[in-house]
Amino acid sequence: MTEVAENSSTASTGTVVPTLIRVNFDNKLDYKANKFSFKTVKDKETGVETKRATIELDKIPVPSVEGVVAILETGGKSFDLLMEAVTNIVFDRARDIVNADEKITSDNFPYDLLNWNAIAELEKEDRRSAIPKEVWEDFGVDFTAVMPSLSGITSEQAANVAKILIGRFSAVKSRKDIIAKLQGRVALYAEHSARAAEFADVIDTLYKKAEKLLEAKEEKLEDNLGL
Repeated sequence: MTEVAENSSTASTGTVVPTLIRVNFDNKLDYKANKFSFKTVKDKETGVETKRATIELDKIPVPSVEGVVAILETGGKSFDLLMEAVTNIVFDRARDIVNADEKITSDNFPYDLLNWNAIAELEKEDRRSAIPKEVWEDFGVDFTAVMPSLSGITSEQAANVAKILIGRFSAVKSRKDIIAKLQGRVALYAEHSARAAEFADVIDTLYKKAEKLLEAKEEKLEDNLGL
């Protein structure tokens, strides 16, 4: 961990200038903050629901740029772990693409979308892998359970909406009217679901994605085809 001690020195003008001295500073590490939320657990016998308190960590050590360079130069298991992380990002992106379009097969998969630079250029809300798959699935389950009583839709309809939301509106991306209504459903869920706080990242991602789609410039198919 970085420790900072304060010292002072006298400049040529006679002014005392404070100096910061970093003790045990490691330029191969950066420290990041993150919070970890937990889902509500219901006891099968008593029916009592419990939820572990959110844990916030503000000094999680993460390899810095210098740290990544050192890993590449050193090799070994650290290098293998780094490459595994890179590979998983590409695999997760491939899964996102497959899940978003049921017409995609092994024969027509768009491999060009897996280019590392293409993945890096994606907005965070377009990289669903930033949120674990199980979190999305748990959100879908809760959304399906909660929405019928809130909006008067059936459980089947709620499940259909949840599927579209988990796919980040890809099934309806050209229908701004539907996206606006679904955004309203997300807001209703966020306001009334007892578990909304657990899915804050999901709700934020969906809201930002909806805003992006609603603000997108509409292009006429005839113009694209020169007709």
